[in-house]
Parts: sequence; structure tokens; C-alpha cells
Amino acid sequence: MNFLKQILKEFLSLHFAWKNYIKDAFSSGKLRNFFISLTIGVSATVLVWVSQLFIKNISVYAQGENVMSVSPTTAGVFSAWLVGGSVFSVMVGAVRRNYGFFKRAFDFIFASGCLVMLFPLFLIIWFLVKVDSDGPAFFRQVRLGKNGKTFEMLKFRTMRDNAEFETGPVWTQDDDPRETRIGEFLRKSHLDELPQLVNMIRGDMSLIGPRPERPEFRKTICLKIPGFDERLRIRPGLTGLAQTRYHYGASLKDAARKLRYDMLYIKKKCWMLDFQIVLWTFGRVLTGEGAR
Repeated sequence: MNFLKQILKEFLSLHFAWKNYIKDAFSSGKLRNFFISLTIGVSATVLVWVSQLFIKNISVYAQGENVMSVSPTTAGVFSAWLVGGSVFSVMVGAVRRNYGFFKRAFDFIFASGCLVMLFPLFLIIWFLVKVDSDGPAFFRQVRLGKNGKTFEMLKFRTMRDNAEFETGPVWTQDDDPRETRIGEFLRKSHLDELPQLVNMIRGDMSLIGPRPERPEFRKTICLKIPGFDERLRIRPGLTGLAQTRYHYGASLKDAARKLRYDMLYIKKKCWMLDFQIVLWTFGRVLTGEGAR
């Protein structure tokens, strides 16, 4: 019953997230302007094709008895290609100019689709975590989001319940004795991160961005690493440049090195870089590299 109540609570939360996202998207005007441009382009394409139905022959050059003609089909294809190219250019231009807006739209649609498709896998992992050890299947931990705003990051529990009761907040280490049997597998396969799809829908996280840090470590890190808060300028990510090009960080030295990658991503972020990071992420998931 507790599981069903938790699922219902998350479903209602996602429902409100959908509602608020659609409302914000149209009120901002960006989505509305994009659809207006797309509608104009598509309408022009349809108009060209319809006009070709009433044209039998189009004379291009005439010299005496020699007449060069272009068939309606050829003219239609050329016109559609010309106008279609314009529509495509409008779409590409809009996506480039509004990178942040369309990235948020992609995150929302991608996470929603994955939740639907992977729901059976969620049930299987939930069952295995519950059978393997006592405690809740889902683990909530406060993390730092965009502009330093805190949020609850969701994960499948991979350690024994109340693992930090005696030690307090600490970084995870290799062969951590607090890990459960199923938890070790979930970490190596990165399946423990799947519930963060919910955080992506809520807008707490993005698919790609700096890894969200715990607020308990923020003061210590900032004293040792000036400029660390600069990574809070964008939404944290489920994966990112630092996560794929550097190993798991569990020290101040690692945090300093990962900051370089995070700042490079913030400076160079674009669709091509995002696509490359997704490919690197698949490689890490398949090999279990970088998991802890």
C-alpha cells in the first residue's frame, strides 16, 4: 500500500509538472512564435503543391519550334524542395537561437517517454531492492540545483537504510561497506539513477549538465576551490562532460578537476556537444566505467 501511495503521489506531481510546463511554454511566447513560423512554412509548401495541380506545362525557354518544358511533377518537386528547405532552415534557426528553451522541452519529453517505457523495469528494481534489504526502495537526498536552489534528488537505494547515521555526510568510496548486494550492481550499471527522470520532468535537473553537489559539501569546496559556484549557473545533469570524461570524484582534488570540465561545458554548450556526451554516456553505461 505504501508503494501504491508513493506512486500516486509521484504521478500527481508529474501531472502538475506537465500542466505548469505547457503553461509556461506558451506564456513565454517562444513556443508560440516557433509554431507560427512553422505554420507559415508548411502552408506555403501546401500552397505550392496545390497550385501544381492546375498547371499542365510550364514553358521555360522557347526558340522557334523548340520548346523546353518542365513537367508539373518536376516543378512541384523543385518548389517543394525550395520551400521545404526554408521550413527546415526556420526550424533549425529557432532551435539554435533558443537552445535553453528547446533543451528544456527535450528533457521534458525524453524523461516522460522513458518513464512510460521503463515502468516495468522500475517495478523489477523496486522489488529487488525491497527483498535485498530493509528500508524504502527509493532514496531521497538534498542536492544543489540551478542558482543554488536545493531540491530532493531521487535514486534507488543502494546502501543500507540510515547509512550516514553514524558518519554523517561523506563521499562514497570504492568498495563501500555500506552498499547492499543489489546496490553494488545498480551502481555499476547506473540503474540507480533512473528515478532522476522524475527530477528532469520537474525541472530540477537536465539530461546533460554538471553533477548536482550536496549542500553539506558546498562551503568546504568553495573555500578550497574558488569559482566552484559558477557551475550552478545551469541545471545539473543526469550525465555531463565531467561525468563522462573524468572518473567518479570523491575528494577536493577530484572536484577541482571536474570543475574544469563543467566550466568548459557551460562555455561551449551546444547540440553537437550534447550529442557527443550522450554517446560517451552510453559507452560508460555498457562498460560500467566510472560507477561507484
